[in-house]
Amino acid sequence: MGLEQLTATILDEVKKEAASTLSAAESERRRMLSDAKAAGEAGRKGAEARTEEFVEAQRRERIAWARIEAKRGINEARESVVDGAIEEVFEKLRAFPKDKAYPKFLNALVEKGLKELDAPKAVVHVRKDDKKHLKNGKYSVKDDLDEWGGCIVESEDGSVRIGLTFTALMEQKRELLRKRLYESLFKPLSPGRSGKGKDEGSEV
Repeated sequence: MGLEQLTATILDEVKKEAASTLSAAESERRRMLSDAKAAGEAGRKGAEARTEEFVEAQRRERIAWARIEAKRGINEARESVVDGAIEEVFEKLRAFPKDKAYPKFLNALVEKGLKELDAPKAVVHVRKDDKKHLKNGKYSVKDDLDEWGGCIVESEDGSVRIGLTFTALMEQKRELLRKRLYESLFKPLSPGRSGKGKDEGSEV
């Protein structure tokens, strides 16, 4: 199992957990718009002493404000879901070294590092618990890595280092992961893909 497959599996779980949060935010958005419209209608009906034009302007302003606040609430909910999902991916990856698929994954990382390093001699740094997993022979091993998974491959003189720790790998993919989460979690909420956007433009 590669990092992409592992991440994809975790994301499937995250999507299910995120659904309730997004549903609550969407319900709050609709409630705010409904309350604003109702208040605007009530004000318009009770405005015998004021001009219709002024009341209508007030109604539009109230609804516009509600839309801005509702959108801000949805955006904050989305950010919270995405940040929480990324942290959950990190947390679950921390447990991956205990998985039976980890030794194969670790050796694949080492081979990748050796290929990128392209040096006659190399040193591979791993956690103390991971040294037993390596297929040694063409490189030396040091079990001095203070990380929660992965490895560092460096040239014998230490002049070139290839960081393939879990922390480094996930930091490299953080923005891509964020983009994938937004695409997979929030596309159904986009106007035009469902009927949810109609209440915003039906009356202004």
